[in-house]
Amino acid sequence: MPKYLSLCLIGAGRIAKVHIRSIAALGGAEITAVVDPANEAGERVAASIGARWYSDFEQACAAQVFDGAIIAAPTGLHASLIEACVRRGLPVFCEKPVDQTLERVDACLEVVEASGVPVLMAFHRRFDAARREVHDIVRSGTLGKIEHVLQISRDPRLPDESFIAHSGGMVKDMLIHDLDELTWLCGTGGVFVHADLRRFVDPPLLAKYEDFDTAAITVVFDDGPQCQLSASRRSAYGFDQRLEVFGANGMVTCPNVHTSTIISAAREGFCGAPLLDHFPQRYEAAYAAEMRNFLDVLNDTAKPHCTVRDARAALVLAELVIKSARTGKRVRADRL
Repeated sequence: MPKYLSLCLIGAGRIAKVHIRSIAALGGAEITAVVDPANEAGERVAASIGARWYSDFEQACAAQVFDGAIIAAPTGLHASLIEACVRRGLPVFCEKPVDQTLERVDACLEVVEASGVPVLMAFHRRFDAARREVHDIVRSGTLGKIEHVLQISRDPRLPDESFIAHSGGMVKDMLIHDLDELTWLCGTGGVFVHADLRRFVDPPLLAKYEDFDTAAITVVFDDGPQCQLSASRRSAYGFDQRLEVFGANGMVTCPNVHTSTIISAAREGFCGAPLLDHFPQRYEAAYAAEMRNFLDVLNDTAKPHCTVRDARAALVLAELVIKSARTGKRVRADRL
């Protein structure tokens, strides 16, 4: 019988609240501590769920015993927090990415794999029911040899400047999900990458942070498919997330999700519901599914669906995209 789990939540920002809702809906676990150096935010979140607030992780561990930790802190703290947890034998659920640099990710990966403690990286598309169905169809072989993958990824609007300033850029923040999806579908063998990044939405703002809002990316896997990604941080019609995988025997598509499935018709034509506004609405069920996977890991009934090594492969691909865009050349890696 699964045990009732005690969890430590590290970070009290927007994504932390998403995970709080998931745990409350799933049951079988309770966040008993919230760690955040900002006492006002940390205390407020802790009080809302009946947990205790601590200013740092070591303080929390000295006061309580946990079954697992959820890392929802700023990106720059992820790697060190992962290491601190696994050294204590504490399984981890961590928001992406591990870090912005491969050197730091590799150092963290070494610590994690030496510890043998499970770490789940929260790339939420791997937990989306529709995306998982596409993955299962691709891996079943029914499509035959996969020849082409098409991804469309368009956010409804630019994030606030305060977010852009520390996000790590469009490639490592937004497009990393698409790149992770490619490694999940196509593997981690050798690739060629050609990328073009532009500023159409707010050129002065994005130039200030050496960031971009529009991308056209081609990834060609050795003895595998050609993959094309079209992305924008401005979509007037809502959150646009589409996927198509084409093989020798057929294809599978993952369409957009609308606020309703109802379609009305009149003399003027057919009218459907708008798209969901953004990722919190589109992937709400996926956030719950990734947390379900983590609770199952803690109960020794499952393995993490996405690991630190998986997250590393996506970052390698992101670095190739950035290098290609900077040089204007096609670039290669023998392995992701």
